Amino acid sequence: MKKILVFAIVLISVQNLFAQVEITPFGGWLWTGKIPAYRQDIKVSDEGNYGIRVGVTVRDQMIVEFEWNHTENTASGREYLPGGMLGDFVNVPLVLNYYMLGFQYEATYDEALIPYGLVNFGIMNAKSDAINSYESSSENYFTAGFSGGIKYFFSDKVGIRLQARLLFPMQFGGVGFGCGIGGGGGGCGASVSTYTNIIQGDFTGGIVLRFGE
Repeated sequence: MKKILVFAIVLISVQNLFAQVEITPFGGWLWTGKIPAYRQDIKVSDEGNYGIRVGVTVRDQMIVEFEWNHTENTASGREYLPGGMLGDFVNVPLVLNYYMLGFQYEATYDEALIPYGLVNFGIMNAKSDAINSYESSSENYFTAGFSGGIKYFFSDKVGIRLQARLLFPMQFGGVGFGCGIGGGGGGCGASVSTYTNIIQGDFTGGIVLRFGE
């Protein structure tokens, strides 16, 4: 979070280099789906998410923005016992943080209502804490996102932003995401890994604050 704030402060301090700076704190809902694994599917709970977007106008109708997106989920699956048998269900707390760089194109119809499209790329960090006999882990995955939305400005400086997006974490895998769902005798040493591309998505809304001309 400190890196996000430093980034925002730097952008504001050099805003004279750009036509405009937009800062958008937001909240919403992230759905994650299921991840195929050996003899089962790992389910990650759908949860609320929140974060901040900071964008700069680099030319007419084009904004480059940085986004931090945070959600806390639960990964649910069954333990792998010796011999490949499936044991009891295990729920592992999972924290997902997305760090994305995006390119937003505004299809301006009027000064107040602005539809837009967005493509962004970055890193999704999946982190789990130690629980029972399972070790903590932190894994990073390349992620791409494709979005559409609208912005409506009540004044030159304040508006709202609504957005729908598809997210594609690449090779978001490993049984239990490396957090220990699996392993002979209750440990993680004999866990079975699998890799797959999955589709996630989120719906968010936030307040847009404009700075600069």
